[in-house]
Amino acid sequence: MTIVDTALPEGRVLEQGKSAELSACLQLIQETTVDDVEKYSAKTCRELARAIVCRTYAPAIHELCHLVVIAAHLGAPDRRYESLFWDSGPARPRGFRDFLEQRHTGNPAFDMVGGEVAIAYADKPFAVTYGRMPLLSALLEFLMTALGYIPLDEALTPLLGEMPTAAQVSDAANELSKQAYGYLQAHLPAVQEQRKNRSFLAFAAARAADGLSLEAVTDENVLAYWLAHSRDDDSEGAATDARTYRGVFRTAAHLIRILRHAEEKYHLDGALPIGADRDSGEIDPAELEQALAEIDDRDTALSEVAAGVGVKFLNRREIESLEQALFGDDVGGALTRSILRNAVFGDAQARLIQATRGKPSAEALQEKILAEPDDDYQARLADYISLGEHLERVMFAALHVLGLARHRAAVDAVLALRPDLDLGTLDDAEEPNWGDGNVVSFRAKSALDGFFHRLMTENATDADDLAGLAANARAAHKGIARQGFADEVAGDSAIVEVFAEAIAPLARLRRELAAFLEKHADAIDWDDEIKTDTPTFRDQFLLLYGGQDG
Repeated sequence: MTIVDTALPEGRVLEQGKSAELSACLQLIQETTVDDVEKYSAKTCRELARAIVCRTYAPAIHELCHLVVIAAHLGAPDRRYESLFWDSGPARPRGFRDFLEQRHTGNPAFDMVGGEVAIAYADKPFAVTYGRMPLLSALLEFLMTALGYIPLDEALTPLLGEMPTAAQVSDAANELSKQAYGYLQAHLPAVQEQRKNRSFLAFAAARAADGLSLEAVTDENVLAYWLAHSRDDDSEGAATDARTYRGVFRTAAHLIRILRHAEEKYHLDGALPIGADRDSGEIDPAELEQALAEIDDRDTALSEVAAGVGVKFLNRREIESLEQALFGDDVGGALTRSILRNAVFGDAQARLIQATRGKPSAEALQEKILAEPDDDYQARLADYISLGEHLERVMFAALHVLGLARHRAAVDAVLALRPDLDLGTLDDAEEPNWGDGNVVSFRAKSALDGFFHRLMTENATDADDLAGLAANARAAHKGIARQGFADEVAGDSAIVEVFAEAIAPLARLRRELAAFLEKHADAIDWDDEIKTDTPTFRDQFLLLYGGQDG
C-alpha cells in the first residue's frame, strides 16, 4: 500500500512525483501502528502527502512548533515534547485532548477552552486546535524520518527551556522549514517547474468544457496561453516561462508525458479528469505538476549519437533540427502544429530577443519583426525529410565500416535498415543439419563468415540482398566527408565500437522522424497554417518587442 491512494487518479499522479526515498518515508508513517491500530488515519496520511508534495508544509510546521511548546510546557516536568506524540495512543483529536487535560497543571500561559489550546505568549497569542493535532503529529514523524532525530531535536531545542516568545517559535519554524525545503529539493520537482505546470493547467482547465484531461493539452491551448500570458509583468512571466512560445510549448509537451505516463503506469481506462470535484476523483490542477520527477524529458538517442567520440554523425545544425522535431509519438500526435510553430516562430522569437540586446531603433526592430519568419512550415518539413535521408546514409556508412571490421554489429545495422530481409539462409553447408526446427545463431563462426562473405561481395545483383546493401553502404560511406568516415577507421577498434554503439540510437532517430512525418505531419495543410499563423505571431511580436505596448 502506498501513502497516496492510487485507487484515485489524483493519487496515481501524485505517486509519480516523489522519489523512492520520499515515498518510503511517507509509507512508513502510514504503516505505523499503536496497539495493532493504525496510528494515523488514511485522511491524515493523504493530508500529509498533499502538504509535502505540493510544498504547502510551512504553515503546518509553524503550527507544529507551537504544539511542541504545548507538549513541553503543559504538564511535562522534563520539558520534553515526545510524550504527547508517542504516548497519546492513535493520533485522533479526542486522544490528544484527553492526554493534555490529564496533564494540565494550571499553567496560566495555556487555556484549554472549546476545541483548542490557546497559548498566551508575551508578545502574541496563538492557538492550536485538536482537529489539527493528528496531522501535526504525522508531520513530526515525517520530519524525524526525513531529516533525522538529532537535526529535528536541535531545531526544536530553543522551544524547550524557558517559555519562548511567539517570535522565537516563528524563528524555530523558519529554520525547520528551511531544512525541509533542502531535503525536498532532491526528492520533488523544482518549484519553478511546478509554477509553470500549474499556470498552464489552470488556464487549460478554464477553457475545457468538461474539465481538463490529456486531450485538453492541445495546439490551440498552447497558442492561446502564450498569447494571453507572454505580456505578463517580468516577475510573473519569468516564473511561468510564458514570455517565449518555446517555453510554453515545452511545458505542454512535458505535461503530455506526465499524463500519458500516469495512464500507462496505472492502466487507466480513460483520460485523467482534472478539476475541483474531489469526491468524483478529479485531480486538483495545483497538484498535478508533481507527477513526474523520474521521467526523463530528453530523448537519450540523440545525445548518444551526438556524444560519439571521434565520429561526427551529426553536425550542430542537424542536432538542433532533430531536437525541434522529435518529442515522441504522444507529443507528436497531440501537438503536431505546435512542434512546427516552435521550430519556425520559436526560432524567429529567439532572433528578435537577440536583436533587442543591441538596442536597435523602434523602426528597425519593427522592420525586423515584419520580416519574420525567415522560413515556413514546408521548408522545415523538407529539412526533416532531408535529415531522415541523412540518417539512413549514416547508417549505411556505418554498415560499411562494421563490415570491413567484420564486427557483429553489422548484423544489427542490416536488420535496422532492412528489417524484412531474410537472413535465415546463412547456414553453412559444412555445418551439421540446420533443419527447419533449428535456430540459426549469428554467433556461430560459420554463420558470421557467410554473412560477411555475402556482405562484402562486389557484384550486387539485388538491391535488397546483402551484396546490394553493401554496395549502398560503400556509396554512402564514400559520400560522407566527416570526421571518422574514412576507410582506414575500420582498423581502429575504438572508432569501430563508436559505430557499433551508434546503430541502435541512429535507427531510433530515423524511425521516430519518419513516424512523425508520415503519421502526423502529412495530414495537415501547412500552406494554409502558415498563412494563418504568420500575422498572429507577428502581431504578438510587435506587442512584445515593437513598442506597440508603450
